[in-house]
Amino acid sequence: MRRNGETPTGGMLSQFKEFDVYSKVTIAMLFVSELDTYFNIEVVDHIIVDTTLDQKLSIGLNITFPHLRCDEVSVDTVDNMGQNQVDVSGGLVKINLNKDGQPSDGDIDEAVKGCGPCLEAADFDPSRCCNDCTELRQAYTDNGLPYYHILDTAPQCKHSIGCRVHGDVQVSKVAGNVHVALGKSRIRDGKHVHEFNIQEVGDGFNTSHSIHRLDFGERVRGMQSPLSGTTKIVKHGAFMFHYYIKLVPTIFEGAGRKVYTHQYSVSDNEKNVMVKKGELVGLPGVFLVYEFTPFLVHKVEKTVPLSNFLTSVCAIIGGVFTVAGMIDAILYRGYKRLRKVNTKGSL
Repeated sequence: MRRNGETPTGGMLSQFKEFDVYSKVTIAMLFVSELDTYFNIEVVDHIIVDTTLDQKLSIGLNITFPHLRCDEVSVDTVDNMGQNQVDVSGGLVKINLNKDGQPSDGDIDEAVKGCGPCLEAADFDPSRCCNDCTELRQAYTDNGLPYYHILDTAPQCKHSIGCRVHGDVQVSKVAGNVHVALGKSRIRDGKHVHEFNIQEVGDGFNTSHSIHRLDFGERVRGMQSPLSGTTKIVKHGAFMFHYYIKLVPTIFEGAGRKVYTHQYSVSDNEKNVMVKKGELVGLPGVFLVYEFTPFLVHKVEKTVPLSNFLTSVCAIIGGVFTVAGMIDAILYRGYKRLRKVNTKGSL
């Protein structure tokens, strides 16, 4: 049906203009789609047998222990080849934390006030002075008293009740574990042992922790870190946390460089090893137990060459204009025939 005041010729010209707009919109949409494909990087995976067994592995840590002091946190490593590292310090930094979880300058020395109080231990020796946290803990230990419950409130200790550990640990590429556990770590007869006085943990050993970062090798864009953001809170007792980590050696190749790193999956288990006061059935701590798969994943970034992109854009423009030309020709013939019919009718 013809609109009021509109001739057949005018309606046809209006359709031509609308068709021209449609062509330009089509070209723009196809161009944007092709541009998106050009900038998106496709990653192609290949799985091969891993032969890179003589390399060292860098484990990146950033873990907060809100209720373990830095002098109680010893990061140790043990592997299946019998290699042990006790209280790793070279690539790790320990930061004292106060009760609010903020960095602190460490303990306050009460000696400036005279003789610092020994709190409950003063009942056994009223004349004894406890001017720092180490002396206070020693006073409790000498008298067979557990001291963990007073660390958060004692004036000598409350300014440094937690610890954040961050940095890198170098280990051999064999199965093993990295752990922070109760007691002083020592190597005795070639074995890794932890020495402690059970009386010190009569009121528990708080292994609450937050894992901010845990990487095995260099961090690569787009690679997931399943344990990052993990938090475990202990409200009572003494817990042993195990994280069983399956490492997948991975090579990322792209952007002119090749990176050797590891992806991983994890499962975990936790257990209260203090079945009753003064008795442990395990070693309280946090254990990161890792092992390697025998296969290596080779990830290669596949990009679209600029020549392919330009060719596709030219093909889009040329194709749209070709189709538009064909449709335009058909419409033009129809327009001429309609004009002839109108001319004959007016005669």
